[in-house]
Amino acid sequence: MKISVKVLLVMVAGLAIYTFWPSTTQEAVPRLADTNAIRETSSGPIMGSADTNNTYAWLGIPFATPPVGDARWRAPRAVERWTDTQETIAFRDPCVQLSGPLDGLPDDSGRVVGSEDCLYLNVWSPSSQQDPGDKQRPVMFWLHGGGNTIGTANTYPGSKLAGGEEIVLVTINYRLGFFGWMSHPALRGVERDLLDASGNYANLDMIAALTWVRDNIANFGGDPENVTIFGESAGGRNVYNLMASPLAKGLFHKAISQSGSVATTPRWRAENYQDAEQPGQKLSSSEWLVLQLQNAGRATDPMAARAVLDSMSDQQIQTFMYSRSADQILEGIVAGAGMYPAPQGIRDGTVLPEETLYSVFENPENYNSVPLITGSNRDEAKLFMAQSPDFVERRFGILPRIKNELAYNSMSAYISDNWKAMAVDGVANIITANNSNPVFAYRWDWDEGSNSMLVDYSTLLGAAHGLEVSYVFDDFDGGIIAPGLYNQDNSPGRDVLAAQMRSYWSEFARTGTPGKGREGVLPPWQSWKTGQPNLMLLDTAADDGLRMVEQPMTTSMLKLRLAEDAGISTLLARCTLHVQLFLQANAGADVWSEAEYKALGCSEFPPWLLEVSR
Repeated sequence: MKISVKVLLVMVAGLAIYTFWPSTTQEAVPRLADTNAIRETSSGPIMGSADTNNTYAWLGIPFATPPVGDARWRAPRAVERWTDTQETIAFRDPCVQLSGPLDGLPDDSGRVVGSEDCLYLNVWSPSSQQDPGDKQRPVMFWLHGGGNTIGTANTYPGSKLAGGEEIVLVTINYRLGFFGWMSHPALRGVERDLLDASGNYANLDMIAALTWVRDNIANFGGDPENVTIFGESAGGRNVYNLMASPLAKGLFHKAISQSGSVATTPRWRAENYQDAEQPGQKLSSSEWLVLQLQNAGRATDPMAARAVLDSMSDQQIQTFMYSRSADQILEGIVAGAGMYPAPQGIRDGTVLPEETLYSVFENPENYNSVPLITGSNRDEAKLFMAQSPDFVERRFGILPRIKNELAYNSMSAYISDNWKAMAVDGVANIITANNSNPVFAYRWDWDEGSNSMLVDYSTLLGAAHGLEVSYVFDDFDGGIIAPGLYNQDNSPGRDVLAAQMRSYWSEFARTGTPGKGREGVLPPWQSWKTGQPNLMLLDTAADDGLRMVEQPMTTSMLKLRLAEDAGISTLLARCTLHVQLFLQANAGADVWSEAEYKALGCSEFPPWLLEVSR
């Protein structure tokens, strides 16, 4: 293929900003309030605007009072009622986060962006009138990804999904990172009820937004008795958490977890020091307070900060925590693309059960049992590995080149297959063994990114984490920052696949089964059963298209692969990968075995030390 010098220079200039993260900053769209989009809500009347694809949009609807001042680290409170019609025609600020590619803001010059006043949701609904007697439209409720520390609902344009599939779409903001999850004894006391003391403030935000949907969505043409929660990455993890939360009972009726996670955090992991007998996370509340005391000038080093913390009462600690500004709360936090490993999904016994999700899902009486779609992308890990200097070097400081393709693909397979084993096969096996509600599983295999003399996306990214979101929202302008990933050659196939996926998703939202898609013409998607094809491969016709297969993946299979892998050169590397896959997966619960670790020959490497050193 011949490439002109001019085109080459343009591509190189584009490659200079390689980050391989979803670039979802939306260009501001001028909107005018439309009297045809006046709707009553439980808090008062609002007026939205006409949007593209024959939809109305209501942007920035408050579903809780701002969690600021004394309301920080408390459960969300109901919005005070207003009487005048409020215009809801613009997105509100994202929740506080470290600046990065998912904040949806045109200017990322500040280290900390967003606002604590961020509990707003957006609604898209088809503008066409329904025939008398028709049922209200199904509701799809989106939870954005971003590691639960970055991201915003503002970056997911909803008109194509809502208008094209005749559904009502809701997207929400929820508190992130330390603001959304903070578990510490100082936040538990006589003046705080179980919700305020739970530490799971972001989970409660999601439940508050679902409550708003139950109470209001009928006025937007949506059916409050037919709500599907769906989300990707951290959003998929939050879908599982909502299934497990007794407080979300009855608020949704179907669930889709895209590249989710079954990990939850026990209190000790969220609160203890790293060197405790039960080691806390690197950014547990105790470790965070040690950093905060040093930042505030009240201690010169970590040991001195611990001594200060030990001398403080719970009330003094709480007062200190509330005295910190949003910028100060994130001061000194080391992050990649804005994400940092803060505790989340805390097993508090009120918002979330004290048991792991695997244990909870064994009994349908213990969770919100609904029809479920769960799936993963074949090459999840490559989004992250493509940005790591351990695996990829930059020619001329710009052009990415995989250092060792065999090692690259092998490591990606371990991480990506473990993702499938834990969050897809594991969940599907447990639920279907104990429950009559169906589970539908998929793997997303699209790997037709362009291949040029500059970069081979089909290998570098393949079917990477997050790529499928553009297909669900029909938004390829907001995809991965990768110049040339999509081109005229792969456009026809991906457009067809995107339409097929939306058809499956919306049919599931309508009926509880993806079936043959909304138009009834796609290959039938069978529910999960062992011993027969139970996994839908989502791919283009160039790679054999949509089809049901049986390709099981379990942690037992991965442990055996890891033990026998002659390509792993050192015992330390083997032990470290074992810890990464099976101990870090869920704080040592569900799939970790000390006996298996020792049998691997790893006795000389204390596993928690390998874990906390990352």
